[in-house]
Amino acid sequence: MSAASDHNELAGRFVRDVAGPAIKNGATFADMVVLFESVQLGMMEILNRHYQVSPQASVGLLEASLQAAIERFAGKRKPANG
Repeated sequence: MSAASDHNELAGRFVRDVAGPAIKNGATFADMVVLFESVQLGMMEILNRHYQVSPQASVGLLEASLQAAIERFAGKRKPANG
């Protein structure tokens, strides 16, 4: 399995298992933003506490992962003819 398909699988599972049920149960746009922020904070805590990554480095890794996600998101929506 390629890294891209791993990302797509994990994203799909997150939507099916977490975001989708929240939306079906009436989550608002603001609720979804809080969910997104909570996931980010959780990942920074894991990096810091479990892997001893400094808070500054954790933030840098989060920013890099967000940029990669933005690029994948944009690439999936690019018209086939460019």
